[in-house]
Amino acid sequence: RPQQLESPPPSPPPPSPPPPSPPPPCLLRMVLASLVWRASAVHSVPIKIRSQVALTAAEGSLEPEELEALSGVWKAELRLDDGDRTLTWRLAASGRVRGLDENEEGVWWADSAPTESAQQRVTVSLRVRDWTILAVGERTGLRCTQLGGAVLEGAEDPCHVGECDLTLALADIGSDGLGDLEARLERRRSARPARPATFAKRAFVGRWRMLIDMEGGAPLSYAVVLRPGGTFRTVGGGEGEAAVLGGRWAVWGRGMAKGVAEWGVLPEGTHLWMRVERDASTSTLAGIGGLAGVHESFSLWSEPSLSSPASELAALAGAYSSSAGERGASVASCSGAAYFGTASNEYYRAGRCSMIREEEAEAGRGGRPH
Repeated sequence: RPQQLESPPPSPPPPSPPPPSPPPPCLLRMVLASLVWRASAVHSVPIKIRSQVALTAAEGSLEPEELEALSGVWKAELRLDDGDRTLTWRLAASGRVRGLDENEEGVWWADSAPTESAQQRVTVSLRVRDWTILAVGERTGLRCTQLGGAVLEGAEDPCHVGECDLTLALADIGSDGLGDLEARLERRRSARPARPATFAKRAFVGRWRMLIDMEGGAPLSYAVVLRPGGTFRTVGGGEGEAAVLGGRWAVWGRGMAKGVAEWGVLPEGTHLWMRVERDASTSTLAGIGGLAGVHESFSLWSEPSLSSPASELAALAGAYSSSAGERGASVASCSGAAYFGTASNEYYRAGRCSMIREEEAEAGRGGRPH
């Protein structure tokens, strides 16, 4: 019986439900038109509809120090379909909004993205009353004092009801305190571990030698081809030459995959995932693909092996990532484990696996003494 894992490997969740229907084209045109606010600050904002949050920018959230720099008392001038309004809100660094003119509360969040100039684009979103306000501005450093954008009404089916301008009237942190915030932000970022190296799908395409050692059975080696389309098949030349293993493969990384359907199109990841499908493999009473006692589909999770400090530095520099394009490096070897189970997180470790490029294997055999 396979040994149950104490902490199962990350696994693909069930397919995500279909996204909500997009709003009518006329609504999108009104929203996009409202975001072009002043000729001196025209921005293109990627937006998407969510169920409880009407609009949000598809960028990275700001750090706590950046939120502190934006917190304070903001004056909001709303030009709504039913008339103009001027309101004052206090945006706290905790993400809460409190009205100073009326007894009202809400939430806010902010994102940023680089621009072609030295400034950064900042998108501040507020959820107050039944409004969702999406305001855009630019900043140099941590602070932005002028924002402008659209006002939408409704949560499930929002509609455009006007435009707005937001001005920072009184900041919680004075100008003389921004230097301390910047220093604290720099210390926070410097203390973080380096992001793991990522590997493009292209870096795994090609011919490999694969060794699978399932518990309770003898290890078997295979010659396998990982095709660019996301499928693989053993091709003979190993101990399992008469047997065939086939299935799907993709790259995977924690937080990168949201649904099984998206796996095949991920541009890069930290691990190689292979799903050996029973229907795509030869099957006998003894097992599938020549593996004794294996009668069901299983998964192989492998991590690229970086054999030298030079290769580790190259990986961190992006030599294997999708940004390197066709001139990027190829992974030479990887190793991991085999698991039984499905996408419901019921995974059991069933053995080990390792892979090496066929040319590397041939070179290793050629260098052995006779």
